[in-house]
Amino acid sequence: MKTYDVVGIGDLCLDITAGVDRIPETDMAEPMRFCTSQGGGKVPTAMVALSRLGASCTLFATYGGDGAGRYCKQELADAGVDTGHMVCLPHEATNLTLCLAEQATGGRSCIGSYGLRGILPEELDRGVIETAKYLHLWKMTPAALLAAEWIHEAGGRVVFDADRYDRETEAHLEKIDVFICSEFFFTGMCGEASDRKARQEGLAGIKAKGPETVIVTLGAKGCAGIDENGYFEEPAFTQIQVVDSTGAGDVFHGAYIYGLLKGKDAREAARYASAAAAIKCTRSGGRTGIPDARTTELFLQSGRIDPAVSEKWSAYYKEHALI
Repeated sequence: MKTYDVVGIGDLCLDITAGVDRIPETDMAEPMRFCTSQGGGKVPTAMVALSRLGASCTLFATYGGDGAGRYCKQELADAGVDTGHMVCLPHEATNLTLCLAEQATGGRSCIGSYGLRGILPEELDRGVIETAKYLHLWKMTPAALLAAEWIHEAGGRVVFDADRYDRETEAHLEKIDVFICSEFFFTGMCGEASDRKARQEGLAGIKAKGPETVIVTLGAKGCAGIDENGYFEEPAFTQIQVVDSTGAGDVFHGAYIYGLLKGKDAREAARYASAAAAIKCTRSGGRTGIPDARTTELFLQSGRIDPAVSEKWSAYYKEHALI
């Protein structure tokens, strides 16, 4: 049986991202600076980041029997992600997200249609999951809970991407080893993350519920974390021109796991992940700018971004564009 560094369980999505100078107000219009169609979804994009960096990974996910679903699956395969454990729902439509990337602020706003069901417990393969060192999740579904049980029994670890706060995730924190949440989740559970004391107390409170490592991502302010060595903060890389922040958090998660695979501690992995996410933000779309390991190391050492990888994928997305 083939073995994997990382197994993911997540929802597949097609992202259509348009760049605008400013997100328009009601009844107003703005010129579109770029438009790109790429695969999306938190865990799928993290799997792409892992694959480009050099890890072996596979994804349990569903996709619709439409052109968007076929495109997203093929794109994952072309990125080196094993798609053999994905399930086609032939009469369903693939999830869709429309993103506006605001050039003036580096932020973005999204709307989406997420009607496709996720993987069911009976669609998992225990043998595959047990081969992995890490399981990457973003929802506490029945399938995710079962997979977490299996990988722990096999000696692996669970990494979780928590975006918006939900009580189901909080109720199962003891099943997570590395918990990486957005500022939105942190605020929903712990209150404001506006100062060091609040962040430190909030992260310690989450850690007390089970995870070995807890990190909150803070966008342009970097991230803060806590593990067995204590509390730390890691600043963001600000010497870049942000084109599109779509998918930056997903890339952070993938690169963080890659850092762990390479033996980095929590703080080192956070810095590595921050670098990979920063590089991603210099190109349009959620995946064009995802770097390989050489590009990430060069950026960490010199602050310079070699454009070779992003140019390769920019050409790919132009050739395979759906719109």
